[in-house]
Amino acid sequence: MKRKVVGYHTDAENHWVAELECGHGQHVRNDPPWTERPWVTTEEGRESRLGEELNCVRCDEFARKVAEAVIKACRESLVAAYEDGGTSGLCAEGRWEMALDSLRSINLSKVIC
Repeated sequence: MKRKVVGYHTDAENHWVAELECGHGQHVRNDPPWTERPWVTTEEGRESRLGEELNCVRCDEFARKVAEAVIKACRESLVAAYEDGGTSGLCAEGRWEMALDSLRSINLSKVIC
């Protein structure tokens, strides 16, 4: 997930870390020949990159976990409602309607937190 750089600090090993708008950090090392970021070595260079967007791996991971939790909750609700519809004597179409209606009752705030 792309997030804007709002500042910089150094870590315990004296490597530069970009501070992202989400509150997470992303290392921005100048480590030639593998990674060349000469701009990170000067204050002017770092300031010139403020506002640029970097991919936040932590936000990506959180979004993936949220999506997985929502999918799981939806599946559980659909299966339970479909089965309940069957035990209530509904036809297949009625069972599907009941299953789809069950999605409206999912409390996503409980799923996400």
